[in-house]
Amino acid sequence: MNYKELSYKYKLFTDLMKYSTDVIYFKDAKARLVMVNQAHAKGLGLKPEQVAGKTDFDIFPKERAQKMLVDDMQVIKTGKPIIDKVERATRADGVDNYVSTTKIPRYDEQGKVIGLIGITRDITRRMQLERLSEEKARLEKKVGALKEMNKLKSEFVSVVSHELRTPLAIIKEATSLILDEAAGSVNEKQKEFLNKAMHNVQRLKNIIDELLDISRIESERFKLHYSLVNLNDLLRDSKPFFKKLAQDKGVALSYSLPRYQVNLFIDAERISQVIANLLNNAIKFTESGGRVTVELKGLEAKVRLGVFDTGIGIAKADLPKLFNKFMQVSGIASAERKGVGLGLAIVKELVEKHGGEVWVESRLGVGSRFYFTIPRFYISDILDNSIKENINNLLAKGVPVCLISLVIVNFNKFTRRIKVQPLKLSKDLKDIIELTIKGFYKKDKEEPQAMLTGIRNGECSIVLSGLEEKNAHSLCELLKEKIRSYFIKTRAKNIFVNVGILSYSYKTTPDKLKQALVSINIKKIYVGLEARRFKRINYKTNVETMLTKGKIDTARTVDISLGGICFETSAKLKTDALIKVRLQLSKERVPFSVGARVAWIRHIDELPKGINRYKAGLEFVDLKAKDKRALSSFIKSIK
Repeated sequence: MNYKELSYKYKLFTDLMKYSTDVIYFKDAKARLVMVNQAHAKGLGLKPEQVAGKTDFDIFPKERAQKMLVDDMQVIKTGKPIIDKVERATRADGVDNYVSTTKIPRYDEQGKVIGLIGITRDITRRMQLERLSEEKARLEKKVGALKEMNKLKSEFVSVVSHELRTPLAIIKEATSLILDEAAGSVNEKQKEFLNKAMHNVQRLKNIIDELLDISRIESERFKLHYSLVNLNDLLRDSKPFFKKLAQDKGVALSYSLPRYQVNLFIDAERISQVIANLLNNAIKFTESGGRVTVELKGLEAKVRLGVFDTGIGIAKADLPKLFNKFMQVSGIASAERKGVGLGLAIVKELVEKHGGEVWVESRLGVGSRFYFTIPRFYISDILDNSIKENINNLLAKGVPVCLISLVIVNFNKFTRRIKVQPLKLSKDLKDIIELTIKGFYKKDKEEPQAMLTGIRNGECSIVLSGLEEKNAHSLCELLKEKIRSYFIKTRAKNIFVNVGILSYSYKTTPDKLKQALVSINIKKIYVGLEARRFKRINYKTNVETMLTKGKIDTARTVDISLGGICFETSAKLKTDALIKVRLQLSKERVPFSVGARVAWIRHIDELPKGINRYKAGLEFVDLKAKDKRALSSFIKSIK
């Protein structure tokens, strides 16, 4: 080996000893330090040449040095290395850490062990990460077990609640029949006792309903059934009931609703349940002479509903746990004994399932203000990065941009209900959009830039540059009418087409960027299936339909609601025909007879050739108050 090669290798060695962050050292056969690197010496507060000749006993505590000596002598005497020995150590400066040490024997030219080479690495961070990983795994296992226990608990609650409903319904029905004197006369004292029994049966039913609700909501199978709903109308529908409830207690109830329509995609039944829970609580915990207010406000991208009362209020310490299950924090003893504390937990679950938030502000003796929000629009981002980049470039130049999103809500369900195949539907809608835009721009001298994304799963976006707000609105209205006409031509029934507008304001952006961003307006065109007015319950029983010329047809019901029934029949009924129906609600009552209108009828295709049967929907007409009560009571008993 010539001098140049030797010099180069020496340079590599000195670089290793100087710059390595691991502790490197050489020891002789008596475990004395012969040479250490810069990192070793720095940890001792010395220079490398000051460490040479020392032993570990000169540096570390005696107990620690003795353990190190045992390892050193094992390597030197046996010639076997120690690889990656992990142990907790204390550095010379007193700091505890974890290290990984490797010691290998050094040999002379005759192959005799004359010492060792050691490398020690600080692995404190690695050990912390391993400990965190182990802790994470332990916690995940614990969470998994808790989830399984929670699932079993929910299933148990659901099964028990279901089992309780049937005997409870029978008790309620029997008590009701006795009160109605169907089994003979009842004196006033007996009526008093029976009314108390009915009151407590209803309380028990409410508890069972809440237990079932929370178990359903927490289950993985729980789904919301979205439809386009005007929240103003939803509140007005329940207003008379809550007005009467408040009036009976001497509480003033008022509503503050916006003049414009508030159209939302929500599960109407579930949001009605949220509102009912909050209003019932507000009225229950407000003394006579107090007031309750319902306030609806439209925010930028959300709608906020508030229920305010001048009731007893809630202590500050109780507010964080208010929405927990089985939690009751009322100061009214009589109120505490009613229910099981699930009302607000159900409210929270349902609001969050809608993508909203719920919170409360309250002061003892002053009152409470409950709020919840719901996203204002059905939003789905399907814009490609290239289109987003084009939008940003246009905005940076100060060019106004209009983004129109077409969304078919619940696309899979929608396509099953109409006769047009999904691929043809997407192509037809694309053609409608392109032709409408082309025809609309014929009026202008300069045609703005238009970009159309592909229609995927019933969603597409149209980006238009240089289009003013007024023209954008006109184009949306034109698109809406063209799409509506298309569904009329394809004989797709019960379809809605609606336009929503969303504007942005950026308060934290620089002025120049703010000016660019406010020049974008977003419009959303929604297409979907019309919402049903009444909740339908699966129920199988025989139904007789009195057809023309005195003919009677016997059929089998599919479901029933307060508004009507669905059944299968061999008779080909006519749409909007008025007929009489008679069905048995329960063994105890006489058959239920009522007039009905044929709302829809559909041929059942899956039957063998030559067999014609139809599924029909009937809407009840001219339902008497007595019959409404009987029907409502029956439906509640089978839910």
